Amino acid sequence: MPDNKFDETTRNAIKTLSETNQTLLSNAVAAQERNIAFSRSILEDGVEVLKRHAESNRALMRELAEQSKKQSAPAALQVLVEKTIQAQERNTQYAQSVFENGINVLKSQAEIAHKMMQDLGQQTQKQQEAFQSLMHESVNAYMDFFRMPFTYYQQALEAAETATRQSLESFQKATQQSLENIQHVTQEAQRRAKSAKKATE
Repeated sequence: MPDNKFDETTRNAIKTLSETNQTLLSNAVAAQERNIAFSRSILEDGVEVLKRHAESNRALMRELAEQSKKQSAPAALQVLVEKTIQAQERNTQYAQSVFENGINVLKSQAEIAHKMMQDLGQQTQKQQEAFQSLMHESVNAYMDFFRMPFTYYQQALEAAETATRQSLESFQKATQQSLENIQHVTQEAQRRAKSAKKATE
């Protein structure tokens, strides 16, 4: 009965430890999902900025087209073209950096999450092994504690059995010796009785 109660307690403790680790794991996954959502929002914001820049470029191109119709001055047209090209280059660089940074952030987050999951899994395994070892040692100590009185009583019983056996052997020897003495006395008495009978005859 105590073993069943102890086994149940051990299972409950391991279950609690497992649930705690599962909660930690769930929280880690939730944090990772929040990080991914944050990264996604950065990328989406970057896309919105690119859309605004594209609109600005379109407006600049329209202005360039209107200027080219109004003016025949190639210098003013050249300035507008250069501004348009520069704006387009900035947009391209920005788009490239946003996507590269976003991809790097997502990769980094995935690597961190993967490592964190591995570390958490290893830590959980170590905790369970340590807890099982502790429980095993506790069971041994518990069993030794309960065996101790029985061991004492067993030793006392063995000592009593040894003393009883020795007393019995001594009693048997004394009884045997007494029987031998009685037989010897009886035989001597019979021999004397025969001798006395012969002498009276």
